[in-house]
Amino acid sequence: MESRIPLPTDNIYKFYALFGLLLAVFGAGTTIYLNKTTNDLAFAIAVEYETLRADPVRSVLQETRFQVLDKKLEIAKSDKKFFSYSLGVVIGLGLIMMWYGFKKWHTEVQPIQDEIARLTLEKLKREVGQDEKA
Repeated sequence: MESRIPLPTDNIYKFYALFGLLLAVFGAGTTIYLNKTTNDLAFAIAVEYETLRADPVRSVLQETRFQVLDKKLEIAKSDKKFFSYSLGVVIGLGLIMMWYGFKKWHTEVQPIQDEIARLTLEKLKREVGQDEKA
């Protein structure tokens, strides 16, 4: 199966820049998803948790259910914190790769390609001018 999206594989700086962009976009999207799923979990158990917390005299079953819900919330908070920091690292790495790749591409590679294109155009103009004179 052929890819319909042409990938610029002609130099490593383009790869750095575009892979960094991919990491940053992926990290941002995953951060949004992480917040949504954590909030959904918290809202799903909030009513039962608060009802059990307000009851001073709980049965053994209710106390167990309260402890499980409390642990679930605690784990969700710690997971969200860990994943948020991890995604921050991924996004940061993506931004650094983007900056480095685009900077090197723009300052080192592109001027050479522009010069080659200019010289090729001049050469073609000279060749066309010689053909017209002949």
